[in-house]
Amino acid sequence: MPTIHPTAIVDRGAELADDVQIGAYAIVGRGVTIGQSTTVHAHSIIQGSTAIGAHCEIGPAAYLGLDPQHMGFLKRPASERQQTWLVVGDHVILREGASIHRSTKPERENATKIGDHCMIMGGGHIGHDCVLEQDVIMANDARLGGHVRIGTRAFLGGGSSIHQFVRVGRIAMVGGNQPVGQDVPPFSALLYGGLKGYNAVGCRRAGMSHQVIKSIRAAYHCLHTHRSTQAVLAAMDALGLNTPEVAEIRQFMTSTKRGLMRSVRFMDFTRDAEVAD
Repeated sequence: MPTIHPTAIVDRGAELADDVQIGAYAIVGRGVTIGQSTTVHAHSIIQGSTAIGAHCEIGPAAYLGLDPQHMGFLKRPASERQQTWLVVGDHVILREGASIHRSTKPERENATKIGDHCMIMGGGHIGHDCVLEQDVIMANDARLGGHVRIGTRAFLGGGSSIHQFVRVGRIAMVGGNQPVGQDVPPFSALLYGGLKGYNAVGCRRAGMSHQVIKSIRAAYHCLHTHRSTQAVLAAMDALGLNTPEVAEIRQFMTSTKRGLMRSVRFMDFTRDAEVAD
């Protein structure tokens, strides 16, 4: 039987696994389902059609499944708004003050989704219609606008802000306090407002071989020495870079709709400083 603190409020329409723990002053609304061995810490609020997996740690004071901050959505009838979803995987950690909003589109297949083994540190925010794949880490106060997609094992530094509809590729690293308005390709490292290089530490931790890492490094050398996508791809071809990881980078580059964050080698820091003054 779930363990529910006397001060917590749990709607009769919520479904809790037998060993779920609900902390003091937490609120769990109708339509919420919570899986085995998950703990909802004090002062957390979970609303809407929200499905939380097993072995998760929620809060304290985390906010899950609230209405999207979307003006068009908020004008819809309440009955229609209630059909949108948030789905959280297994072994997910959502720390103090983290917030995740439901999708703007109805039905579970269109849900805002958080993959297994993700960690959202204190104050992190995930907007409507976002998708986080497995093992994503968002440091304190990292923020995602709506419709953002984050690849497996990506890391977002504290205070970073990702614009709506941006994609961050697999095993990419975004530095702290970085504003990101365009796509960040797989295995890259973003700092100083642009692509600084490849994510060497992340690639090693992912267990990649020396040869694979060498091919990724060579692919990013092409990106840092050529300005256009066509020139970058031609340079990769000339070097014979044909590993699956390089193919993943190429596919990401050619499928972007917002464009890629530019290389720091092509940024005019003198001009940017003058604009800031």
